[in-house]
Amino acid sequence: MREELSSEQAGRPDEAANTNELIAAIYATTLSPHDYDATFDKLEALIFPDAAIPAEKSGFDSAALTHIDMARNIQERIRKVPALAQKLEGIVEAIPNPSFVISRSEAVLAVNRIARAPYERTPTRLQELVPDDATRDQIRRYVLKNSASEPITIAGFIDLRRDRSGRMMVSCIDPDMVDGTDGLFLLSVINFGFAEASVRAFRGAYDLSVAEAEVAVMVARGLRIAEIAERRSASVDTVRTQIKSIKSKTSVRDLPELVRLLCGFEAGTLIPSSFKPAAVLARTAPVKLRQSMKLSDQRNLDYLEQGAADGMPVVLFHNVPYGVELPEAAIAQAHRHGLRIIAPFRPGFGRSDPVTGLSQDDLVTRSADDLHELLQTKGIGRAALVSHSTGAPFALRYARLYPEAVSRLIGVSRAPAWRTEWLEQTPQRQRFMLGLARHLPQLLPVTARAMVACLDSRYAGDFVAHACKDGPADAKAVRNPETLDLIAGGCVEALRHHVDGLRQECLIVQSDFTDEARATPHKFHILHGDDDHIVPLVQSQTFAEDVPGTTIEIVKSAGQLLFYSHWQIVLDAILSGRSAAAR
Repeated sequence: MREELSSEQAGRPDEAANTNELIAAIYATTLSPHDYDATFDKLEALIFPDAAIPAEKSGFDSAALTHIDMARNIQERIRKVPALAQKLEGIVEAIPNPSFVISRSEAVLAVNRIARAPYERTPTRLQELVPDDATRDQIRRYVLKNSASEPITIAGFIDLRRDRSGRMMVSCIDPDMVDGTDGLFLLSVINFGFAEASVRAFRGAYDLSVAEAEVAVMVARGLRIAEIAERRSASVDTVRTQIKSIKSKTSVRDLPELVRLLCGFEAGTLIPSSFKPAAVLARTAPVKLRQSMKLSDQRNLDYLEQGAADGMPVVLFHNVPYGVELPEAAIAQAHRHGLRIIAPFRPGFGRSDPVTGLSQDDLVTRSADDLHELLQTKGIGRAALVSHSTGAPFALRYARLYPEAVSRLIGVSRAPAWRTEWLEQTPQRQRFMLGLARHLPQLLPVTARAMVACLDSRYAGDFVAHACKDGPADAKAVRNPETLDLIAGGCVEALRHHVDGLRQECLIVQSDFTDEARATPHKFHILHGDDDHIVPLVQSQTFAEDVPGTTIEIVKSAGQLLFYSHWQIVLDAILSGRSAAAR
């Protein structure tokens, strides 16, 4: 796209050339993520040519600002395609039976794992999915209706081998669930297949023979007596005798009741007394549960619970834009030690609704109020607070506003402090994002979307490795595949739905909360790696000197990512606080 130059620009060829280069670089961020680093190096050189972020806000050519808006519009259009695919995938994966999403044009748009498994090549058209003409015609008539609000059940097969369930349910997907997209339908196989563990439990509970258990499963799958006899190479009379024995042992009156009983075992709702109920399993196994709640102002608050379901409450304040999810080993350890870790997404991150029109300071307060409402709803009166890097100001504000609700205040990898000169110590990529937030906020959402696209692609490893290349400890940490996945996946999830909140957080990072920390009765215990090249250790040490009562625990051979690489030390700090409180 060529930009017409004003006569004034034409008289300044260098400035005009720079503007055109900047416009080209802005559009490049909307394309493939494989050139992410080169594109952002180019942007940084054009926006901050002296390799330093200016102290005061500088002006930018109006043509560049116009093209930034156009680039954002392009990204929004591009984003809607994968967003729809992700929603459709979420719909089918939530269904325990083989399920498909089909369009009115008969394209197969989504398939869940259980449905995909039997196929060498996943069907892409209704004709491939349902080769039986009569069954396909029934489905076609349903989806072609102008209004198909009521689901229908169809007798038929989704393949000609007829070794799968002979019933299907077709229903219209509410357009509100899929960004207003109309003409999408859910096709689910009513599949009475039962897991071996469920069948063993059912057989053991009622002392059935192996043959009787097999017959019961076939009955529940909808086979007729003659079909059961044929499959088992037995006589019809033998099958009838086995069914009579099954009914006697299970005390059911008829076959529908037998089906409900066996389905109950599969769902885990009816189990012998020797089995642990779901409530017991929740207490005896680690939890990792994503949840949400409606706040009093009707905003949605998204949060993750990990560890012990009924353990000591610990609130985790996430980093930006990642840090809400713990490694699996850490979740198991938290469970063993009785720690219930609750990690809410702040406004505008994850699926937490954003708030608009607030200053940075008011946003910090609003986040604290949201958390307090969440804890009150859960009946939690007191919790330990753990801030992961940029979450420190939010943990501090909660401790100041609700001191009676806090048992301990722990900061990981960053103190809630800032000095202007610290920007020069910040690595290139992080410094660039902080500079954009202050001087060219219009471009920050464009760069954030590009970052998400990169982290959601096969280039995620390269991106994370580049961001951590300055510190040996962090470079080593991201060679762990789980750490890499947690960072990349956490960034994508945090920014998938909203990116505008990123600017506020980048500005909050560049705000100093030292005075507030002095006035807060709870003091930070800070864990900081001695090889942290993103937030140097000296920053936490400066904060500790300025805020009496602050303690620092220097973690050897750790960098900014000690939350992942040295999670045992983080849990130990929480546990030592619990022990001190007990004394």
